[in-house]
Amino acid sequence: MIHIDITMPRLFAEGTGALQLQVALAPGSLTAVVGPSGSGKTTLLRVLAGLETPPTGRIDSNGTSWFDTSQRINLSPQQRSIGYVFQDTALFPNMSVRENIQYAAPSGQRQLADELIDATGLNSFINKKPTVLSGGQRQRVALARALVRRPQLLLLDEPFAALDPAAAQTLRQVLLDLHRTWGTTTLLVSHHDIDVQALADRVIRLVQGQIQADYRTEVGSSATFPRERIRRIDFEETHHQWVIETETTELRSTNPAWGQLKIGDLIEISWTPKAL
Repeated sequence: MIHIDITMPRLFAEGTGALQLQVALAPGSLTAVVGPSGSGKTTLLRVLAGLETPPTGRIDSNGTSWFDTSQRINLSPQQRSIGYVFQDTALFPNMSVRENIQYAAPSGQRQLADELIDATGLNSFINKKPTVLSGGQRQRVALARALVRRPQLLLLDEPFAALDPAAAQTLRQVLLDLHRTWGTTTLLVSHHDIDVQALADRVIRLVQGQIQADYRTEVGSSATFPRERIRRIDFEETHHQWVIETETTELRSTNPAWGQLKIGDLIEISWTPKAL
């Protein structure tokens, strides 16, 4: 069990306040943290990782204190059993896929790295550098690198935000499969309902640093996505991407298969619809 009890002053869009949380994460759970921009979601991840320090609070994992102001304990990020996947992946550009993953692996755990390469479908790319990979492939490398340490807590900060819908859906399935196989306790920050519905068994909604809602959910409730007819389809030469509009949504992708679609075709909406 991971226990979090922290208070940290914050400047929100609505004014000054505090990120104030008391949460317990069950082993093997996947909890989504949602809420408006600036509500403290990423700050929570950074505090857990040891990248920011609250003036008061306590964090412990399976009986080991990572942070406790009353005991003057504040373990460094390297001392905490944490895996962190950022939105921008933060891979080493001069290293191959295999080298990026093995760099984070504990000594003598080459087999573990190979298992993750296989599980994330990266076998064909092990000798390639991150610069030649797609966004979805880079995120799979980042996920494998985060898991190779067998962390007690996996932190995911908007890992799907920069991906097109098809790549995001592939990564969601990879993440769900790995989570079920490895049983890592996971905390996911996302703005998109599709991520939460597909992955999370618990949802915590933050508003101005406070928990507004905390509830259980059924994983996989988004297995079937709504379908809408294409009203417009164009190719933007400047960004080298297809743009599709339906009645409620605008979708963008560099996937060449979208060039085969036409007005009137039905397309799955695996993205958050725009406001009407």
